Amino acid sequence: MKNYIISALIVLALLLIGGSIYFSTVNNFKKEGGFKISKNDFPIQIHRDENGIAYIFAENKADVFRGQGFVMAQDRLFQIEFYRALIRGEAAALVGNSMLQSDIKMRVLDLAGNAKRHYQYLDDKTKQTLAWYCEGYNDYLNVGKDEFPLELSLLDIEPSPLTPEEILSVTHFVGLFHSQNMEDEVLSLNLASRTDLASKLLPLSINLDRTKGLDFSTDSTLISFFNSNRAEFQQSTDPFTANPKLGSNNWAISGEKSASGKPILANDPHVDSRLLPGMFYPVGLFCPEFKAVGIATPGIPGLLSGRNEFVSFGVTNAYGDSQDLFIEETHGDYYLLKDEKTAFTTRTETIQVKDSTPVKIEIRSTRNGPVISDFAVFNILTDDVVSLRWSLAETKSSSIGFEGLLETKNAFEFREALRGMDNMFFNYAIADVEGNIMHQATGLVPVRVRGKGKIPSPANQGDTWLGFIPKDSLPHMINPERGWIGTANHDTRPDDYPYYYSSHFSPYYRYQRIKEVLSKSKIFSTEDFWELILDVKNKQAEILSPIFISALKQDESTRKLATLLEEWDYNEGIDSVGAAVYNVLYNELLYLVMNDELPDELENMYWENVYYWNQRVDDFIVSRHEFIDHKNTPEVETRTDLIIEAGLKTKALLTERLGSNPNNWTWGDIHTIHFVSPLRPEGFGSDLLGAELWPKAGSNQTLNRGAFVKNKEREFETSWFSSFRMVADMNDDEKIIGILAGGSSARVFHPYYKSQLDKWKSEEWIPYWISREKVLEHSKFQLTLE
Repeated sequence: MKNYIISALIVLALLLIGGSIYFSTVNNFKKEGGFKISKNDFPIQIHRDENGIAYIFAENKADVFRGQGFVMAQDRLFQIEFYRALIRGEAAALVGNSMLQSDIKMRVLDLAGNAKRHYQYLDDKTKQTLAWYCEGYNDYLNVGKDEFPLELSLLDIEPSPLTPEEILSVTHFVGLFHSQNMEDEVLSLNLASRTDLASKLLPLSINLDRTKGLDFSTDSTLISFFNSNRAEFQQSTDPFTANPKLGSNNWAISGEKSASGKPILANDPHVDSRLLPGMFYPVGLFCPEFKAVGIATPGIPGLLSGRNEFVSFGVTNAYGDSQDLFIEETHGDYYLLKDEKTAFTTRTETIQVKDSTPVKIEIRSTRNGPVISDFAVFNILTDDVVSLRWSLAETKSSSIGFEGLLETKNAFEFREALRGMDNMFFNYAIADVEGNIMHQATGLVPVRVRGKGKIPSPANQGDTWLGFIPKDSLPHMINPERGWIGTANHDTRPDDYPYYYSSHFSPYYRYQRIKEVLSKSKIFSTEDFWELILDVKNKQAEILSPIFISALKQDESTRKLATLLEEWDYNEGIDSVGAAVYNVLYNELLYLVMNDELPDELENMYWENVYYWNQRVDDFIVSRHEFIDHKNTPEVETRTDLIIEAGLKTKALLTERLGSNPNNWTWGDIHTIHFVSPLRPEGFGSDLLGAELWPKAGSNQTLNRGAFVKNKEREFETSWFSSFRMVADMNDDEKIIGILAGGSSARVFHPYYKSQLDKWKSEEWIPYWISREKVLEHSKFQLTLE
């Protein structure tokens, strides 16, 4: 018996050793030695450090972009192939019916067609940069066949050569999700068809730096049109599919406020990076024309956020409104344009679906653009014929905006290079070695006829676009006297801003926290900025908690909750009891304030669109708005009544999930983040493929973002968060400090799959080297492309 047990243990040990060896090599790639490629002018060296970050050394600019394309294919081939299928509307052919609605959406919006039309307007410099990147990517397809990622074979994907037009389509795809106005207008239209309160629910935008309001009120005739219940409401038969949530923070200080005497810049993009290895790719680019390090968007050459030798830069989403919905007046196969019957243009698309029959769709278009109301995926629940006009379908920009950034020598040159960035709507924070700090918004935003843009409008009225906001007039700030700049997806339009730019912004709370800290009479260091990135103080709670406490004290059953909130310092760490009480109570109060005003069938759509309602409903709570009263009851409920009711629900929920002892009601026990493999996000085997579940600090309103979407299940799983933390001190010519929520390689089992995740979870940083000498000193592997 003893010998049997020993033998069994030996067999088990051998199996574990064999499994470990197999899994460590099954999805690997060459990091040392060389490849013979065909398009490079000179040998390209690729150094990788202990974290798997690729640093590309080339003898000219052409080869450094070829090298970037090569390592992107080596590390992220599966990710890029899936993105390409997603953008073309061909994802259902890979994974089946679950991606059909996404494919329909992409075919209707025709991102691939838009990119093909846009490509003809690009200048030679931009076309050449895209071509170099494609050459490197495609060279890997030729020489790396023996090491293609396992994920490709599992989904039966045969990689195809990348084209410049496809790179351009990625920028259009990013731009689609930067401009959330289409979702806003769809929600507004649905609300208007079901309730006469719709105009009171429109988003509220606040800029704490403005001293006077901006007048972009919608004209009375349009409000009348908007409020009329003119269209029959239809119950949706398809699942609601919301756009991915996006956010971010960035800020910079001048040398006068910096311990180093030079500007310091911080950035932490907030996206959904739960699918490993994350959305961003860390990389260093070195050639005679520039040296730069930071993160790139897979499939786009250059850097999204980082620094070159002279300039550092970081992004947030500016939410420029590039989309308008129009309600068409139709007669059979015609629509009215200035009262003249005009034939729809049509095109037919066939979508292949894995393990199912192909689906054929016919897409109608008007002069404005595609008729999106023909397809359930757009969630238009009225019988209106609704078309979409989108600036990116009309862009004639000669640039994509990235190709010139790396060669800039100061912030003014960088700002000038951003003029070509039509397709993406960023707020850039910029700092340089000369001492300049700037904020600059990007994107192609229409100039509308007064009162148009916020809500759907009648189409039979001629052109409502009067051109586009001049690039110099997009929201910006240059070397302010206060010595700092910052953005947090909030309304950045200054006093007397003459253009309607957007109505979709984040609440101001995160920006308020940035302003509170950076306005102090203090000299800041790099370490101070890192701590601020990790800050979890909730400024919304500072406003609402005293209101909650006062109400909760009025009832014996909720006084303990009042005490817990009184003891809270508004910081939302994972061990905080106050954070759990506050967030659950706020969540419950939102339902009590709004659900009797919202049509039942629109509640999910409304709560999904966080920036649409967040600032507006908070204003309802603070101002004791008429919506506080339950309209379906004979009594007149007060704000105190609703807070007590929310408190009772909070107490019951936390007791059910965490027990009766309030000391155990900690935020991290109900607020989590779940990193997963795209191959198997959940269920048996997901852990083997890299899944990890962790408590998460912060919330929707904190700088260290732990944002979650409101839902009926009362789940608080983080869905968008600080995905790349970065601080760049312009006095440090060796490195920036940063950390990625994931890793370099989109290959399950690979050591680089989540090579930075442990340090991200422990809130540490690693060096991203800008010094050639430091790259060589820390190089663990060298691969040469001959």
